[in-house]
Amino acid sequence: MFLISIMFALVCLICSIFININWINDIACYFGYFLAIYLVTFIALIPGFNYVFSFISLLFKKKENKSCTKKEEDVTILIPVYNAKESIRDTLESIQRQKYSGNICINIIDDGSTDGTLELLKTIPLNSNSKIIKLEHNGKATALNEGLKNVKTDYTITIDGDTVLHPLAVRNIMKKLTNSDKKTAATAGCLFVKNAKKSFITKLQEWDYTLGIFGVKLLQGNYNSTLVAQGAFSAYKTKLLKEIGGWKNCVGEDIVLTWQLLSKGYETNFAKNAIAYTEVPEKFRSLGKQRKRWARGMIEAFKKAPVFSSKKLCAKSRFLMFFNLFFPFIDLALLIFVPLGLILLALGNPLLIGWISLLVIPFELLLCLLIEIRRKNMLKEIDCKLERRSILAFIVYVLLYSFILAPYCLMGYVSELVNRKKEW
Repeated sequence: MFLISIMFALVCLICSIFININWINDIACYFGYFLAIYLVTFIALIPGFNYVFSFISLLFKKKENKSCTKKEEDVTILIPVYNAKESIRDTLESIQRQKYSGNICINIIDDGSTDGTLELLKTIPLNSNSKIIKLEHNGKATALNEGLKNVKTDYTITIDGDTVLHPLAVRNIMKKLTNSDKKTAATAGCLFVKNAKKSFITKLQEWDYTLGIFGVKLLQGNYNSTLVAQGAFSAYKTKLLKEIGGWKNCVGEDIVLTWQLLSKGYETNFAKNAIAYTEVPEKFRSLGKQRKRWARGMIEAFKKAPVFSSKKLCAKSRFLMFFNLFFPFIDLALLIFVPLGLILLALGNPLLIGWISLLVIPFELLLCLLIEIRRKNMLKEIDCKLERRSILAFIVYVLLYSFILAPYCLMGYVSELVNRKKEW
């Protein structure tokens, strides 16, 4: 399926190049060939290739391995917390509601909270398998590694202090991991938005999580190459976590760890039916800072994981990783293309924002429809319902979401390239 998807995407790319030659020439008359080729390549051609590749990859369901009836393994959940007083109780209660027969040990690592989180934790009834570890504030990676030292089980799950688990979350993520190939090192859980109704910004992110992030992980999971086993909810084989030395002290510690595992020849997959709910930024400024951090984490992964030199990295993972190299160029093209196109359109010239450029939108809508079908079918399987999402937020998500976040992503890329001071 991987090669078929690549071939379809390449054929469409070649056709698109011929279709867009006249458009390139028209733009070149005003701005020169360099800018014309740059804009068309990263606004139309590369995104078009990605949409076709993603659509074909998701169109045909991956054949699932037959689940063996196994004893549910003991697992340790690591919860690094920093100023999580408002959310940690809900997180712990969701763990207590898990329909899982294996023992669940909990290591809560307080990373020097100053809001009374530690004092609150001492008042919450915890089972005998729970442990609270107090640290000075040194960042999430340090907290996770300290918790990892105390893990005695063969499997480890990480969740954030604001994550709430669906009652079947632990069972489904562990079932996926334990029934996967022996080379599988980690399984990413499925994250949806917990505070979606708080603001228009959270409504936008609700679409991002249910279409964008879910769709990307679904695609990557089909190829056993999920590029981010996110710290907010993922499961790992403890032995392999310790083998690579745990999490690196960096902004994108979960991205770096996942790429290190992939670079050693291990696989990572996605448990689409292991659902957790996480809090997302409620204000645009906070969202921008988060996406800046995520973008910086991607560059960190290229620097810290041996993706260029590894001979064990499989071809599918390598392709998906290297495709990320286009993202900074796409974000820059968006920042040039949209304002310039709107100015020209206001002057009566549809040179940039015309019918050719808008051809990308039907591709995006078709891909969104396919992802939505996959998501709804999954939710039916576990009898889970989500509230209705905002249609206005969907329109903004499709038309403007990438553009409004592009400057923050670019700042993240540049911050890592020039080695600016890092914060958690």
